Amino acid sequence: MSILKRWFGHSTPPPHLGTPSQLDGHADSRTTELGNHAATRRELIRVLARDSLRYAGIPNDWIECQVLLLPSRTGETFMHARLVVKHWDERLMRYAYAFQRRLMAEIERFEPNASDWLQSITWQYLADDECPYRELPDPASWTAKAPEPPARRAEPVPEPEVDDVQHDLRRLFAVRDAELAARANVTTSRDFQETQPERGLDFSPTEPGRL
Repeated sequence: MSILKRWFGHSTPPPHLGTPSQLDGHADSRTTELGNHAATRRELIRVLARDSLRYAGIPNDWIECQVLLLPSRTGETFMHARLVVKHWDERLMRYAYAFQRRLMAEIERFEPNASDWLQSITWQYLADDECPYRELPDPASWTAKAPEPPARRAEPVPEPEVDDVQHDLRRLFAVRDAELAARANVTTSRDFQETQPERGLDFSPTEPGRL
C-alpha cells in the first residue's frame, strides 16, 4: 500500500491535491533532499574519522571508515559506521574504545542529535596475515590471573610542544641570571675585602729642628 493510500484511504488523490505528475515531482524532490542530507552526513563521518586518526597519530591506511545507509519506511536514512582495521597492531585493540568515543564526540559536536540517525559504530578486522593470534587460548585462561606485563621498551621521546620549549627557555634564563647575580655578589665582596683604607695625616708634635 502506498503512502498516499495510507493517508487518504483511496487509490487516487483528491483533485485539490494536484495531478499525479505533480505529486510525483514533490516526492522526487523530497527524496532528493533526503539523499543530499544523508550524503552530507556520510561525508562528515568519514572526514571526522580521518581527523581522529590524525589526532591520535594513527596512520590513515590502518583504519578505513565505511558508512552504510539504511533507509526507513518513513523516508529517513539511518547510518552505520564500520571501522575496518587493515593493519594489525595490538594497541588498536587496546584503544579501540577510546578511539570510538572520540569519534562519536566529534560527530556530536557538529550534529548534536547524531545518536538519532547514527545507529552503530562497529569494527571489522581484515589484517588476517599480520595477526599472530590464530587460535583461541585455553578456556580457563580467561578467568585465570593475568600474567605480569612484559617490561616496557624505551620509546622515543616526542618533540616538545612550542609552549614547553618556551617554558624551558624561561627556566634556563632564570637559572643563568641567578648564577650571574651570584657571581657579581662574590666579586664585589672580594673587592671590598682586598681594598685597604688610606692612612691619614700624622699631626703629632715633632722634635725641634725637624719638620
